[in-house]
Amino acid sequence: MSIKNLLKRIPGVEECLEHFAYARKLDLRSLSQEKRIEMLMDKYERIVGYRMDIYHPITYTEKLQWYKTFYKGDGNLERVVDKYLFKGYIEEKLGKGHTVPLIGVWENIKDLEKDWHQLPEEFCLKSTIQSDGNYIKFIHKKSSTSFGMLKRELKDWLLPKNTLANSFCIAYHKSKPRIIAEQYLENVKDQLYDYKFYCFDGEPFCCCVNTQHFEKGKEHTFPITYYDIDWNMLDVKSGVHEVEKCEKPRHYEEMLEISRKLSKDFPHVRVDFFDTDEKLYVAELTLYPGGGMFKYQPEEFNQKMGELFKLPITK
Repeated sequence: MSIKNLLKRIPGVEECLEHFAYARKLDLRSLSQEKRIEMLMDKYERIVGYRMDIYHPITYTEKLQWYKTFYKGDGNLERVVDKYLFKGYIEEKLGKGHTVPLIGVWENIKDLEKDWHQLPEEFCLKSTIQSDGNYIKFIHKKSSTSFGMLKRELKDWLLPKNTLANSFCIAYHKSKPRIIAEQYLENVKDQLYDYKFYCFDGEPFCCCVNTQHFEKGKEHTFPITYYDIDWNMLDVKSGVHEVEKCEKPRHYEEMLEISRKLSKDFPHVRVDFFDTDEKLYVAELTLYPGGGMFKYQPEEFNQKMGELFKLPITK
């Protein structure tokens, strides 16, 4: 057993270690833009394998780095990326009933604890400013779930340094951490399919499908499969994910129509859907898929999406 794990057995030591780790965590928002760019380029080189020029990006993943750093849109970006504010944004664009029903929203853990007994037996908790499966918890039987056991974990969700407020993505920099509870949804084999449409200037280019979902800390190499707009499976892989053929979703044409409406105000946005037997929901709008920190196979796919991604670069 490591010394660190031995120390954790001493009452109070684990809390102190967590406090100092949090205190040492760098807040990217406090740095100059030049320093953030330098760190971002270092990270891209480390993950993707080469150093890019952020002022002259070419591929899709390169242009996402420019997008994260410089693009401010029309002032709505904070509403788009925040999982709570996003619901109001979608209602303004499409009308009521297009997002997963909201059960509650909380800015501090005491209020959530006070309301815990009023929540349904099954629901989903989410951080409002996280992504990629982080800070999501499915509560399947609340009566058998101890809030006390969850409390420390949920507190971490509300610390700005632990969220995308502390990231290279400027759309999140002024966001307020919250926790929301949503209605629990399920579909095939208890896994809700997730359909993600990559759109450029209001036109969907392709759709990728996540056929499984896992909570944080569990296996994350779930299948991600790409299709063209005519639902032909593409020979494309992203990152370490495998592919798995799936059927065309029931509400596919409606997905295309909504994707066009929601993406027309952005150079690029990914419009994500949950499709259940009863109803289609807009899950979220994603400006920076995967942060652009992964490799496509083949690289030509990255090049093609880069050609479609027209950035308002002025420098």
